[in-house]
Amino acid sequence: MEDDPKTRPVVTLVPGRHKRAAAGHPWVYSNEIQMDEAARALEPGALVTLKTGEGKNLGVATFNPHPLVSARILDREPARVIDDRFFAKRLRRALAIRERLYATPYYRLVHAEADGLPGVVVDRYGGVVALQINTAGMARLEEDLLAAIDAVLGPEAVVLRNDSPARAVEGLGSEVRVARGALPERVELTENGARFRVDLAGGQKTGWFFDQRDNRTFMARLAAGARVLDLYSFGGGFGIAAAVAGAAEVLAIDRSDASLRLAAESAALNGVAERCRFERGEVFAALEKLADH
Repeated sequence: MEDDPKTRPVVTLVPGRHKRAAAGHPWVYSNEIQMDEAARALEPGALVTLKTGEGKNLGVATFNPHPLVSARILDREPARVIDDRFFAKRLRRALAIRERLYATPYYRLVHAEADGLPGVVVDRYGGVVALQINTAGMARLEEDLLAAIDAVLGPEAVVLRNDSPARAVEGLGSEVRVARGALPERVELTENGARFRVDLAGGQKTGWFFDQRDNRTFMARLAAGARVLDLYSFGGGFGIAAAVAGAAEVLAIDRSDASLRLAAESAALNGVAERCRFERGEVFAALEKLADH
């Protein structure tokens, strides 16, 4: 998508309703915007120049007149060109932070507004990238974003996990598709010395809950010699980490057969299968059954 700051439409805020945006908040709500006929006629996801009711520039944003969050600010410089080079710069900044934090390339690389890319989640699994686009604005910029990922990461495969419920608010459909390369049936990641297999095409969210890494580390430190119950176990992250740390016995319960199969594969991969059991069940019913024994 070509972006020319000189020809971008202008979206103007209601006089006096610019204080949050001017103070640094990345969102502008629909009731803060002058939703005149011109604004309502803009295509969902259009790039716009934001201005206060008094005519002061607030920056460049993606705009969707339909949801409550109507504008998402990309850059405070209104003349900034939004293209693959813009995205590559943001990705490199995010990458520099992650490489200071993690020794191996398995992490959430982009966490939406926190990394300056509203509506975008990028999870990295070594040479495979899971990308989720949750706003109409970023959906229109998909090819620029993919080009930036290619330039910065050079991945073997990119899978679009565009199946988040948040997309419906933006008027977007649900889809899962491979945008680059060939996606293997199983992708492997390493976390705190343990190895896990994930299904990036069919698993929950974007395949793995990277945000629970520190919690899994903390729990594993308590697990040596213990009997561990891992409820809503998904891919077995907590239970297998505990087993690797020396847990005497792990029982993992989840309602998903597919998740339990992945967890069993990961347990075998780490050599702890003999100390791990994986059972399908509804957690509260399973707890009642365990309490009766």
